[in-house]
Amino acid sequence: MSANTLLVQAERRNGATVVSRLRADGLWRTSRSFHEGSATRIVLAQLGPGMIRGDRFASRGTVGPGAHLIVAGQMATRILPGREPVTTSASWSVEAGGTLELLAEPTMICEGAAYETRLTLALAADAIAVVCEIIVCAESATARIATTVTRDGHTVVVDVLELADDARDKAANVVGTLIVLGPADLAALDRAADECPNARIGIGTFQAGDTLVRIAGTHVQPVREALARLHDAITSP
Repeated sequence: MSANTLLVQAERRNGATVVSRLRADGLWRTSRSFHEGSATRIVLAQLGPGMIRGDRFASRGTVGPGAHLIVAGQMATRILPGREPVTTSASWSVEAGGTLELLAEPTMICEGAAYETRLTLALAADAIAVVCEIIVCAESATARIATTVTRDGHTVVVDVLELADDARDKAANVVGTLIVLGPADLAALDRAADECPNARIGIGTFQAGDTLVRIAGTHVQPVREALARLHDAITSP
């Protein structure tokens, strides 16, 4: 097991979400809990100048019945070059009526670096999850971002994004991803996309009705703004 491990457990108590267990080992660091209505937010970071030379980070967590947990990044993460790829893995379960939002800050993959990350989500039948991510990949860097989702024990989403020098669109070195696992207003997403002229945006649905949005551009800020606007479109009342 990686020395850099994070364990989170959230549950609903008296109409609010509380983080009942939080353990960060190695280079992981977490904030205290911030209450936002019935939801609770925690902010994650890693010590040091970035991830380098085969660093491995692992996290796992549980969102209990009816709880709403928001997990956000504190700042952009740099992936630095080394002899081995940097790898991260995250495994989350969301129980009945629960909601999980994973809102990462940009991951900046430097020249010559390799990055591999895997996210696994196990959702109850009526659980909801939202995943936001931005990858910035230098010309000679490589990245593989894999997401697998099960709902009620059945696989509903498998998404793999691979960025390599021989396969990447040179006009799209910044890629944003929004995955909505649960109901989504596609018309609202379309309207939000129309308001983002500086990024290329594609919106699609999986067979089970979940939604995937991919955003591409040459600079971080337009992609970040588009991702924030699309996230607001599906989370604002």
